[in-house]
Amino acid sequence: MRNPYFRRGMRRQLWIAIFLLSPIVDCRSSVEESRIQAAFAIQNGLDFIAASQTAPGGFITDCWRSDGAEQRTQVDAIFSAAQVLYSLSFVPDSASAHGTEERAAGYLLTQQRFGGVWAYYGQGTEIDISPDVDDTSVSWAALQRAGATIPPAAFDAVRASRNERGLFNTWIGDPAKWTNIDSRDIDTVVNLNALLLFGLAHEKIDNVCKFELDQVESDAFRRGTVYYSSPLMFAHAFSRAFREGNVDCLRNAVPKIRDTVLSLQNKDGSWGNDLETAFGALTLLNLGYRGAALERAIKIILARQSSDGGWALAPAYRGAVAPLNYGSRAVTTAVCIEALAKYRAQK
Repeated sequence: MRNPYFRRGMRRQLWIAIFLLSPIVDCRSSVEESRIQAAFAIQNGLDFIAASQTAPGGFITDCWRSDGAEQRTQVDAIFSAAQVLYSLSFVPDSASAHGTEERAAGYLLTQQRFGGVWAYYGQGTEIDISPDVDDTSVSWAALQRAGATIPPAAFDAVRASRNERGLFNTWIGDPAKWTNIDSRDIDTVVNLNALLLFGLAHEKIDNVCKFELDQVESDAFRRGTVYYSSPLMFAHAFSRAFREGNVDCLRNAVPKIRDTVLSLQNKDGSWGNDLETAFGALTLLNLGYRGAALERAIKIILARQSSDGGWALAPAYRGAVAPLNYGSRAVTTAVCIEALAKYRAQK
């Protein structure tokens, strides 16, 4: 004869086990739901970017005053195409992304100047300006991910563009011949993007690495840089150089960057505007963080996608002197797509 008390005890233990496991099941189902939603959001975002691409293959960049004036000017900016190309490289299985990437890569290659360098403005904007380290570094990093080979002349040009402290100037070439520049100050994000470029060639730039580590240790990066106002821009550039440029000399500052980004997150999962939020999520992903803060970030990114498939315009960088912001919905959307694609690729 079976013991009825034994059966009641087993039943009680079973309910306890179900109760204890239910949060785990709910958590897993929530994560899977976010992954599924991310797949649809990525495709809608890719469609938006494809529709936004200009005939030559670039993307319109908006310029507006940061003092509240509503008037906007549209310019042809190399940086937008470079960042879009870079971000879309993390969606390798999408035919629509591949077509957009091919056109963006073709645009960049036709816009480069002698020696394999780029200036900020493309040929669609008739403003002559000196080539710069930032556009050149990000463009080649993106093109390499698309299969291009970085020519030695490009490395030589950027390598030669350092000051007496061994730090990278923003502008390339003889300082006496710089044209239409707005600042000679050293920008820490520009230097991080240069580290990314040289990291791809396994070349160490110790002076710059120490400079960046000092910026983190002193918390100077929290105040923004010459051209990048948000500390999230620094954090993302840092994480990209470390993770994708294999700039291992930055390793000691990884915990502080990760902890700082976590501390800056808002309760709703954002870090401010859509671009900052995507950069926050990407920083955590690039630095190996997996946890509730990332899940909140992904959910707010998904919730903020517009009905047209894109994400909102936000300042990506600024003028060094004039109160000007520059941004592109295509850039915001591409960075959001990169964050969602890396989130989905997690194991």
